[in-house]
Amino acid sequence: MAVTQRIDLLTIAGWGMLLGPLLTMWHEIGGHAAFCAAQGGHVATIGAYYVECTGLTGLPDLLVAAAGVVVNALLALVAFGLWRRARSDNARLAWWLVWVSEAFVAAGYFCFSGATGFGDLGTGPDGSFAALPYPLAIRVAELVTGIALYVLLVRAGIRSLHAMLGTGQETRPARRRIAHGYYATVGGAAILVGLLNPVGAVITIMSALASSFGGLAGFISIGFAPGAADDPRPFVIARSWPVILAGAAVLAAFALVLGPSLRF
Repeated sequence: MAVTQRIDLLTIAGWGMLLGPLLTMWHEIGGHAAFCAAQGGHVATIGAYYVECTGLTGLPDLLVAAAGVVVNALLALVAFGLWRRARSDNARLAWWLVWVSEAFVAAGYFCFSGATGFGDLGTGPDGSFAALPYPLAIRVAELVTGIALYVLLVRAGIRSLHAMLGTGQETRPARRRIAHGYYATVGGAAILVGLLNPVGAVITIMSALASSFGGLAGFISIGFAPGAADDPRPFVIARSWPVILAGAAVLAAFALVLGPSLRF
């Protein structure tokens, strides 16, 4: 008896347009900006992929820098728990995309800052951790930690998609539509929005590209890992115009409002 697996690619793109901006705002506003304001700092600028916080030094400033990664990790844990409890295919897909995205981005920041010295956890001249001693040791520790976490998370992402789709070659089309369709949409949208920011190509390359095509690169491996056993499971994501239209609206608002940046 044939197993029904049908994934609407346009709906997957809708989820990418919706979740890409929302999860980015969670990192920037729910993390950096919130920690800045909570400690008495001044949120001077909020852009699509960066926040400028003034008036803080020392430990409070370090907490602001680390806040984005912290809230990414917290949301990943919450979304994972909700994914395990979800019953409908649509709910399981949505929470799976959230928890995997947030976990990848959190681990990705350790990799990126460790490898380059830049970013939220960077020790370079303009990095958030520039004032800390032993910058090389910090970078090595970040890089090793990030790589180890990322490998574990890719494996967890593959296993959890197995739990939804099953395994075997029959699952390949559905798996690739979900993982690769979402990844391409989020990355493409990030480039377009990043080009609107007034800081220039540096933010686009270091923030937009790093957090999307770089941070979410594990979705590529997930899309190519059908598993050995031939045991597919029914899974259907029908076309959802509410998701598609909501994604387009959120992406447009994100680009037009935060793309050029808000100054306070």
